[in-house]
Amino acid sequence: MVDLDYVQKLIEKEIGPDFEVRQYFDTKDMIIFFWKHKTYDTDDERGHLIGCRPVIYDKLKDEYRVMGSAEWFSEEICQLSETDESKESIRDHNYLMSLFDQGEEEKEDIAYTKSLIEKIKTNILRRNYVNTDDVDRLSILTGLRRINNECDLSIKPEWKFEKHIVIVSNNNVAKEKLIGIWKEINFNYKTLNQTELLLFKNNKLITDNTQ
Repeated sequence: MVDLDYVQKLIEKEIGPDFEVRQYFDTKDMIIFFWKHKTYDTDDERGHLIGCRPVIYDKLKDEYRVMGSAEWFSEEICQLSETDESKESIRDHNYLMSLFDQGEEEKEDIAYTKSLIEKIKTNILRRNYVNTDDVDRLSILTGLRRINNECDLSIKPEWKFEKHIVIVSNNNVAKEKLIGIWKEINFNYKTLNQTELLLFKNNKLITDNTQ
């Protein structure tokens, strides 16, 4: 029988007090417990921890523990990763990479581009937060960042990274497309100079950089 109370205590001890059991899967050799932040959605970067793996119940050793690094590449994990959602994410990623690699003269799939932009906007509004990855993908979809277009995502000490991100580019047309998206989702932005565009990562209309 699964002891969820013990698993929760183990997660709070080994992963952190702000995390909880999200779901678990019973496989042949182990039960795998995935965790999430207690406040943030699973796709919200504010609730992510780098290098931390799921908790497992090892049936052979009859013990609960954090999954080892080698076990992360086990057959059980690979099978759990083969979902419709993961396959869709792979397709989206491959399309983004094809856009990045192509020259501007190449023809893109306009309908697919628009659908990805709408998907990203929907996710931003759901979590009320812009992930850095959202900005990275939107910069490709708007043509701001391509293999032949120089564009940087910058961090400035006077603007907190958790709440802001700076786009550095000379492509004013593409920057206007990105500004248009920020207007649609009602998130704030600020043009710092001819090349730098400041994007706010939530929809609070912040008047200074201390909030």
